[in-house]
Amino acid sequence: MLLRKWFVFAAVAVAIAGTLMLAGCSPKAPEKEAPQETAAPAPEPAPEPRIAIASLQFTGAYPNASGSVVFTETDGGVEISAQVDYGADTRVGPHGIHLHQTGDCSAADFTSSGGHFNPTGVDHGGPDAEVHHAGDFGNIEIGDDFKGSLDATSTMLSFDGESSIVGRAVILHAGEDDLTSQPTGAAGARDACGVVELSN
Repeated sequence: MLLRKWFVFAAVAVAIAGTLMLAGCSPKAPEKEAPQETAAPAPEPAPEPRIAIASLQFTGAYPNASGSVVFTETDGGVEISAQVDYGADTRVGPHGIHLHQTGDCSAADFTSSGGHFNPTGVDHGGPDAEVHHAGDFGNIEIGDDFKGSLDATSTMLSFDGESSIVGRAVILHAGEDDLTSQPTGAAGARDACGVVELSN
C-alpha cells in the first residue's frame, strides 16, 4: 500500500516538473516596439533672389566719376537701386536715367545703346504715369556733393523673356527728363552708360 502511494506521488511529481519545464522552454511573446516618431522633412530653403548690376562708365568729362545700378528680382517686381558720384563739378539737380534697348556702351557718346527699352511700344512718360516705357526710370537727383541715388520698383521689368533687363544698358543723362517730350523726355546728352549683367 505504501509502495503504491509512493508511485502515485512520484508520478504526480514528475508530471508537475514536466509542466514547469515546458513552461520554461516556451518562447516568450515578442515585446511590442514603441512607435518611432517620423521627423517632418525640413522645408526647402527659399531660392536666393536674382541680382543684376550695371556698373556705369562715364564720358571723359568725368574721369573720377563712378556709379552703379542694382536690379533685384522680387515677388512684387524688379527693385532698382542706383548710386551715382560724379566726382567733380556737374549740373546739380535732376538727371534723366533710363534703361536702353541695347547693352552696348562702345560709342564715345554711348549712342550705341540705342533708344529706351520699350517692349510694349507705348509713349514715353514718367515711371508713375499710366503710360510709359518699361525703361523709364524718371530722374535721379544730384546734390551739391555731386552725388545722387534712386530707389524704385518696376512691374514692367523682369529677368526673363521679352521684358528682361539682362544685356541691356542703363543710361544717365546730362539733363532732366521732362517726363512728357517724345520719345525720350529731352534729357540731353548721355553722361554714363552701363551694361546690365547677372551677378548671381
